[in-house]
Amino acid sequence: MAVLDTIHGATLLAERMRGRGIEAAALEVYHAAPEVSPFDLIVAPVHLPPKNPALTEARRLGKETITHHRAVGELLAGDPEFRPFEVTGTVGKTTTALILARILSARGTVLSHTTRGIEVWRDGRSRLLRSKLSITPANVILAWEAAAEVGADDLVSEVSLGGTGLAEIGIITSFAGDYRIGGGSLWASTAKLQMISLSKEGSKLIAGEDVGISADVTFGPGPRGRVWASDREILAGGGAAPLRLSEGLDLQSYAPAMAGAAAAALEAGFDLEEVASALEGFDGLGGRMRVVREDGVLLVDNSNSGLRTSGVEAALDRAGCAGRLALVVGEEAATVCEGMDVPALIDLLLRRRREIDLLILVGERLAPYAPRLSAETAPDLEAALARAKPLLERGDRLVSCVKCFR
Repeated sequence: MAVLDTIHGATLLAERMRGRGIEAAALEVYHAAPEVSPFDLIVAPVHLPPKNPALTEARRLGKETITHHRAVGELLAGDPEFRPFEVTGTVGKTTTALILARILSARGTVLSHTTRGIEVWRDGRSRLLRSKLSITPANVILAWEAAAEVGADDLVSEVSLGGTGLAEIGIITSFAGDYRIGGGSLWASTAKLQMISLSKEGSKLIAGEDVGISADVTFGPGPRGRVWASDREILAGGGAAPLRLSEGLDLQSYAPAMAGAAAAALEAGFDLEEVASALEGFDGLGGRMRVVREDGVLLVDNSNSGLRTSGVEAALDRAGCAGRLALVVGEEAATVCEGMDVPALIDLLLRRRREIDLLILVGERLAPYAPRLSAETAPDLEAALARAKPLLERGDRLVSCVKCFR
C-alpha cells in the first residue's frame, strides 16, 4: 500500500498501518514523482489534483485508489469504548464541534479534536492536551488514541473535507461559501459528502438547511429546520427550552453552531432542557467572534482557522464606533493551509481604512501592502497583539482577525 501526500501527512497513516501488519509506505508527491507500480492499493488525499504524476500513473496502471478518509475509517473500524461524532462542512465546523463537546460533557468525559487541538472536557470545561493539530483525516487516529487513553465517553472530531465513516452521528454544518479543491477540479462540498458515502450502517446524519440533502435531522431557521436557537430559547420539533446565555454573546455568529450541536445532542439522547442547561452562561469561544473587555478596552476576538474576509468585516461592525479602533489582521501562513483571499481583504481595508486608527498587518503576504495602507507589520498574532495593546486606553477598541490555528 502506498500513502500519497506530503511526507508529514502520509507518515502517520503509513506507520499505523504497518503497526497493524499492513505493508505500507509514505510517498511525498507534491515535489517528487515516486514509483507506484509495486503497490496494490493507493491512498490519496481527496484534495490531490487529478493530474498529479503519481496519481496519473496509478490510474494508468489500474491501481485501486481510495481516499485518506476511507483508509482511516477502515483502519479504525470496530467497536470503540466511546461514542464517535464527526463534524465537517465549509463553515462553522470548529464552533459546532466545541459546543457539542461542551453539551455532551454534562454527562461524562468528552474528548474533542478540532483546529484548537485535542481537548478533554468535563462539566462544560475543557483542558488542552495538544495544540496546533490539523484536522486532516489521519489525525483522527491520534484523537482516537487520546480518547481511549483518557477513558472518554464521547469523541467529537472535526474533519476536513468529509467524514471517515466511523461516526455514530455525523454533522455537515453548511455548504455556504463553497470553494474548489484538487487544483480546481472538485468542489469542497462534493468531497465533504464522504460524510454520507462512507457512513456506517445505523449512523445518523445532522445537516444544516443550506446543505440541501435529506438528513435524519436538519437544523436552521427556515421551514426545513427542526432545531434552531434564538436569543431566548432553543427550539426543537415544536418544543422549546429557555436559554440563559451571556449578554455579550453575538448570537448571529453562534446560532447555527449552537443549533447543529443541539441537534446532534438531542439525537444522542439528551433532552431539550439538558441542552439548554449545558449552554447556560455560554459567552462564546476564543477566536470566534468573542467580545470581552480587557482593562477597559473592548476586544473583538475573531482570529481563527476558518477566517474569511467577510469575518473581518463582521468583526469591524461588531466593534461599534466608540473610542479609537485598532485592527490586527492577516494570516499566520506557516500554520494555515488555505490563506486569506488577499485581493478581497485589501479591498475591504482600503474601503474602511479611515475608521481604523491603528492597522497591523500579519504575515508575509500582506507585508508589501503596508505602505499603501499606512500600516505596521508583524510576523504573527502574538507579536501584533503585543504591539497594539500598550497603545490603547480605556474606551478604545481592538479587533483581532488573523487566520491561524486557535
